[in-house]
Amino acid sequence: MQQAKLEVQQRDAFGKQNARAIRRAGDVPVVVYGRKQDTVPLQINERIFKQFLRTYGENVIINMEVSEGTSEPVIIKEIQRDPVEKQTLLHADFIRISLDEPVTSSVPIVLAGTPAGVQQGGVVEFPLRTLTLNCLPASMPNEINIDVTNMEIGDIVYVQDIDLDDEVEVLDELQRIIVSVSQPRVIVEEVEEVEEGEEGEEGEEGEERETEEDATEEDAEERTEPEVISRRRRNDGNTE
Repeated sequence: MQQAKLEVQQRDAFGKQNARAIRRAGDVPVVVYGRKQDTVPLQINERIFKQFLRTYGENVIINMEVSEGTSEPVIIKEIQRDPVEKQTLLHADFIRISLDEPVTSSVPIVLAGTPAGVQQGGVVEFPLRTLTLNCLPASMPNEINIDVTNMEIGDIVYVQDIDLDDEVEVLDELQRIIVSVSQPRVIVEEVEEVEEGEEGEEGEEGEERETEEDATEEDAEERTEPEVISRRRRNDGNTE
């Protein structure tokens, strides 16, 4: 794994209000933790941090230098980005490491070349884009390159096919598919043709249903009309 230097500054406190103020000032709030030490709040200039990521990527050993002069090796654990504006960095987590102890990291997979099967109409499927590896920091690769130039339709590259150094342990299932070249999917739409006779029969049935519905509605209207009951008045003033 490549090593690089990154300068950060201390910040006073945690909290959403503190983080918002840091972002408004053009910095990114971050924390560093691990190795049974306290979690420390820090901040990094966003422009400098973006340039660092473009140059080295996220899979790198960082010699983190705090403004007071202390330095310690860390790696990036997680970077939170704005869900809409992906280029906006919201927060970052760094974890302390020891160069003499194994670490676990997700390493990106990069495909090189264009598969021969694509020229025959095949489709490239790339379901697994990172490998989770465990090894000493110095042995951790920055990325894993797979040459797919000679892949024909039906060819598959599994995790177990990746050639790594003996000291590097792969934590993913060995039978997981990384990349494959498959036959193109053809979608056939079946359109059912209805004969005129069938349409006529359906039309007659529809008319019969409408007639029945009209009759039902008329019956309903008749039932809803008020029923008038006349009563004769007897000579004594009482009603029958």
